[in-house]
Amino acid sequence: MSLFTVDALLCKGDGRCCQVCPVGIIAMDSKGYPVAVAGAEERCINCGHCVAVCPHGALSLKSMAASDCALLPQGWNLTPPQVELFLKGRRSIRLFKKDIVERAIIERVIDAARYAPSGTNRQPVRWVVVHDTAKVRQIARETIEWMRSLIVEKSSMAESLRFDYLVSGWDAGRDFICRGAPHLVLLYGLKDDMIAPGSCMLAGEYFELAALPHGLGTCWAGYATMALNKWPAAAGIVNISSKCACFAGFLVGYPQNGYARIPLRNEPRITWR
Repeated sequence: MSLFTVDALLCKGDGRCCQVCPVGIIAMDSKGYPVAVAGAEERCINCGHCVAVCPHGALSLKSMAASDCALLPQGWNLTPPQVELFLKGRRSIRLFKKDIVERAIIERVIDAARYAPSGTNRQPVRWVVVHDTAKVRQIARETIEWMRSLIVEKSSMAESLRFDYLVSGWDAGRDFICRGAPHLVLLYGLKDDMIAPGSCMLAGEYFELAALPHGLGTCWAGYATMALNKWPAAAGIVNISSKCACFAGFLVGYPQNGYARIPLRNEPRITWR
């Protein structure tokens, strides 16, 4: 099978597939049908834009048939006020119920988050779900031990990030690392892949937003993520390859509290050119 096929009975020759191709490998022939240009097989990034843009279902990639791609219903996009409330109403959650989140719910959130953009459609993001609450607690404990070691070394990081406060809080029975969250979701990729860090961050934010309609609370797990990349005892708990790094992590669970108002934030600093 060639890179893509076109159903001549369905194709209207409008050239949309040609227009949206990000790498410019589709042209229109003399009969008004899309064709692959020379070298298209090597240059295609398999993004599926050509399949997605055709309202007639006329074009199918070798890797994805138009019939396998879900149709977007009319009016699927949210209104600006709905989006503004959704984004402004989201809060980082640091108080969680002990209730366990079903695996199927977390999988559904990840399924939505995997559609986050990535450079050249590389899709380098890999996921680890620490579903076992005891292991989440263990990661928090090892993060504290990593912080203790840096305090002893008089590390500038330990001083600037006030690791002494976090460690003393832990010793007093307060978990400022994983906040008592029942689960931890980690996003990682290859260390030498320049696209992986940004892709993980983007997919992570998709995950955080996609979790909200399921009644879940999330919070970036920055301290634990740092420890997983720096402290072997923490990394060993999740068993991520030494060739990889954790670029994003989230505490996940059901929040103890809801929020009734949108707090104030600084005005945006915008420069127009």
